Amino acid sequence: MENTSLEFPSWLHRIKVPIPIESLKYINVYMISDSNSFSLIDSGMYNMRSFHELSREIKKNGYKINEMESVIVTHFHVDHITLSPVLYSLGASDFYLGLKDEKVLRRGFDKFITKALKIYINHGMPPSEANEISKFHPAMKLVDVYTNDLQEIPWITMSNDSEIDLYGIKFKIIEVPGHTPGQINLYNKENDIIFTGDHILDPITPQITLTDENTDPLGDYLSSLEKISSLNAKIAFPGHKEPILNPSKRAKEIIKHHEERLNEIMKLISKNSLTAYEIAKKVKWRASYNSWEEYPYPERFFAMGETLAHLKRLEKLNLVEKKETKNVYTWSII
Repeated sequence: MENTSLEFPSWLHRIKVPIPIESLKYINVYMISDSNSFSLIDSGMYNMRSFHELSREIKKNGYKINEMESVIVTHFHVDHITLSPVLYSLGASDFYLGLKDEKVLRRGFDKFITKALKIYINHGMPPSEANEISKFHPAMKLVDVYTNDLQEIPWITMSNDSEIDLYGIKFKIIEVPGHTPGQINLYNKENDIIFTGDHILDPITPQITLTDENTDPLGDYLSSLEKISSLNAKIAFPGHKEPILNPSKRAKEIIKHHEERLNEIMKLISKNSLTAYEIAKKVKWRASYNSWEEYPYPERFFAMGETLAHLKRLEKLNLVEKKETKNVYTWSII
């Protein structure tokens, strides 16, 4: 719901940058400025229309794009980070990223996706379907940006309790793993506002996907929600959709949503063992598709990853177990 009466601080402007991801349509890039220069929270996506709209809005706010000083990227997803190399080439000097996300970036984001797809095959996804996902995943379409252009940026890494001062506006950095391993939020205590990237969204919920079997991304995410909820910030400025009044309340709503999803998955395997792929096809996702075959391939990637993230959380709680049968894992109630 749009908060048309919300007043932004004088130093803050929101730029709604269009992106070629139909389910999202745009990303919020936040511009923080003084009289001489400005910095951005998130860069947007490597796309000509995105760059044109960003440049136009910067000009409308009275600045030239080459007056940009810093870019703070909340996380490494394609719609938040991939325009950074263009901004770097135009003269922005300081680029910030969460420590754990920077490590994934250095290892190669293409390897990150490929590793996830191998896991999904082990949990029942047909190899042919995984192969199609590798072609159509938004990040894989920009793999050269990840493997080459983003590597040229001298990233300044940030973690819990790091601080950044932008034109006298002080921000505390808070690590919020879950949506990615090293997503960061920026909290300004003076104005009691927080920039949440894709950590807290409304009315949609962020994708929480398992991409490494030695991790518990949903457990991390729920803990991160509790952390942000405890701040009781007045307003959250998210990466998508509208600003959120009472982000603590929204965090609790998202926690409840995932509790309901955990219960749904428990019921699906209450009588018979199923693969994660079979479970993913049965879950009642908040989508308008009538069958799994109607889902675009990127959406299947996220659905499979979300299913595995919930199964891993249930496994950590000793409520379910997985067994290997004919080189494929199945899940059942303990």
